[in-house]
Amino acid sequence: MVEISSPKSTPIVLTDQHVKTLSEHLPAQIDALWRGDFYNVMDGEFAMHSASPFNTAILTMGKKKNRKSVFIKRNDLRYLAYIYPMVENQLLKYTEALPDVMNFVLATLNTVSSVEPHADASNILYYQQYEELKTLL
Repeated sequence: MVEISSPKSTPIVLTDQHVKTLSEHLPAQIDALWRGDFYNVMDGEFAMHSASPFNTAILTMGKKKNRKSVFIKRNDLRYLAYIYPMVENQLLKYTEALPDVMNFVLATLNTVSSVEPHADASNILYYQQYEELKTLL
């Protein structure tokens, strides 16, 4: 999941599918704002549309009472488009590592000393994770 917010708003949390949708439509949204056109995308509870008089895109998550919105200016959208491949890459690495981390956490909960991860486990600082887990227990 990816969290997006602006300084004065409550963050919205995007699922993997919504991250993909935003990635596919972000360049078109920026182009529409530059032209002063309206652009609208909906994917389940996620929506993105333009408020072209204000050069702003509005990202919305949720339905009716639970709806949260983030307003992002055109120049900030350009920056987001620039860093978005890195965000997607981090999400992919996180998703791939999640099963290894969960296996390590479950093995660690029953021990009093550090557990060595499997040889084919993701490249994560497991010893540091072990120390953090033990402080929580």
